[in-house]
Amino acid sequence: MDFPRSIFEYVTTEENAYKTREIQVSDNVNWNMYTHLSQGFNLKNGWFINATNELKTKHPFKNVITQILEFRYSAEDRDVKDILIYIEDPEKHHLSFLVKKYWENVFTIENDIDSFLDDIIEEKIDYGGCLVRKGKGAIPEAVSLREIAFCDQTDILGGPIGFKFNLSPDKLRSKSELGWGDKKYGADITLENLVILAKNQKDASAQGGGLDNQTTGKNIEVYVVRGEMPESYLKDRGEEEVLINQIQVVAFYKDDKNPKGKTGVTLFKNKETEEVFKFHTPKKVFNRALGKGTVEELYDAQIWTNFAEIQKMNMLKAASKIVFQTSDDNFVNRNKVRDMENLEVITVKEGSLISQIPNGSPNIQLFNQALVEWENHARVVGGATEPLLGVQPPAGTPFRLQERVVFEGKKPHERRAGKFDKFLEEIIRDWILPHIAREITRGKKFLATLSSDEMVWLSERIATNRAAKQQIEDILSGRLPEDFATLKERFRQEFVQGGNERFIEILKDELRGVELKVKINIAGKQADLSLLTDKLVNVLRQYLAAPQLRQDPVANKLLNKILEASGISPIDFAEVATSLPPIPETATRPIKELSKREVIKT
Repeated sequence: MDFPRSIFEYVTTEENAYKTREIQVSDNVNWNMYTHLSQGFNLKNGWFINATNELKTKHPFKNVITQILEFRYSAEDRDVKDILIYIEDPEKHHLSFLVKKYWENVFTIENDIDSFLDDIIEEKIDYGGCLVRKGKGAIPEAVSLREIAFCDQTDILGGPIGFKFNLSPDKLRSKSELGWGDKKYGADITLENLVILAKNQKDASAQGGGLDNQTTGKNIEVYVVRGEMPESYLKDRGEEEVLINQIQVVAFYKDDKNPKGKTGVTLFKNKETEEVFKFHTPKKVFNRALGKGTVEELYDAQIWTNFAEIQKMNMLKAASKIVFQTSDDNFVNRNKVRDMENLEVITVKEGSLISQIPNGSPNIQLFNQALVEWENHARVVGGATEPLLGVQPPAGTPFRLQERVVFEGKKPHERRAGKFDKFLEEIIRDWILPHIAREITRGKKFLATLSSDEMVWLSERIATNRAAKQQIEDILSGRLPEDFATLKERFRQEFVQGGNERFIEILKDELRGVELKVKINIAGKQADLSLLTDKLVNVLRQYLAAPQLRQDPVANKLLNKILEASGISPIDFAEVATSLPPIPETATRPIKELSKREVIKT
């Protein structure tokens, strides 16, 4: 493309083109990203596409989108506990426990990872894509697509991309730590001088408006542009034909000398040498920057629901009018019907009639049926079928059938969530793990909450280490060492009695040089908890009914096959099975007859 001579002209030209230029995505279909985002924003919030105050007061809007969006948010949600940080080195794999607890109990809380995940998940579900920017600190920033002033509408990261912000004076001043307003970085005005020139108004064009909004305080219109642009934008004597990857921060203010336009100033400009954006779309559309989001999928359902609701309301308005007919020519002159009181007696000429004109329409039932059909269609398109929404099934529906319907209905959401997991792993691997590595290398001490499995795993290893250390001390002191198993059990009991909240300390440089890995525990999300619980209960019943099966190798092999087929890992039960005492050949006593000590041993 041919770039204008100045960055200010480039920003103005591209912003205007972004709002009006359409790209062809099919033979007969054109698309504009600005319009797409504006329409999606309106429909999501229960406003008509061309929303006006008059339109909202005259016509009803029955929102069928919001409930489906909320369902999709929860169905495709990701919890920080599903993100596993670990060490792949076999010699240091045991240190994965320390990294895992630091991630769960410190890092995710201090940096509010949950909010970051919620923001990008909602964005990609609503509009068909989410954009993430590398942050200054540990956590990337979720970029609102409606902050985009212009971009390549066929590939959002395929060319320079500009963002528009309306900043308050304090917010603008806080950017000084980034170098904004510093002549060393190409600024031709200080931040304070720009604040003085600012007006008490906020540009509304980014939100789909055409006029400026008057505000109670000053606001400054700022554009941040990133991408390959002419070298002349960066250097006074730069070449116009040479393109350099750079960042430009410019602002506009209204000047009394130029009342019809705006004057542009540079706040910051510099080369950019690293990747700062990542983009994800769950459902790609050829030759379009954004994929297909849930709001767009529900366009037809929402529009025709509103049509049916408006027609139904018009019928109700007509039916609410009471109109009379009479064959008495002078009735209206003798009786002022509009001014009549209730139960007032009227006179009609002999031989004449008076009656109410029937103006109710039986066709209103057709619109009621249409509304139900469109609402059901919206739920199917959005994957929010009645079983998944918790709607009571018809009487007589088998529990197993309903359970299976719910399980199968989750699969499309899991598929989309699985695509997002790969994107999330890339963000964590490239931008978050390096920061975590630097932090834990310095040493950390924190309070962690341990799960039951972690308590078992940790108590076993701590008890083993303490028992071995105690025996060595006894030998060196000339004492007869105590039985190792007895020592181990004593130390294990002492550890368990301390509760599941423990202080954990990562020593300085203990994890220096280790390579951290990340994976999303998708299996944990896919598991149907009620179905899994049912399977585990059945296995437990078999163990209690026939404990001698534990000694039968054939039965154990079959049990492992059953567990694997059920999606349960037999390894989870290996440690328990090996610790169980052998079953005597004679019939065992019922559990209720065992003493407390015997029960603990088993």
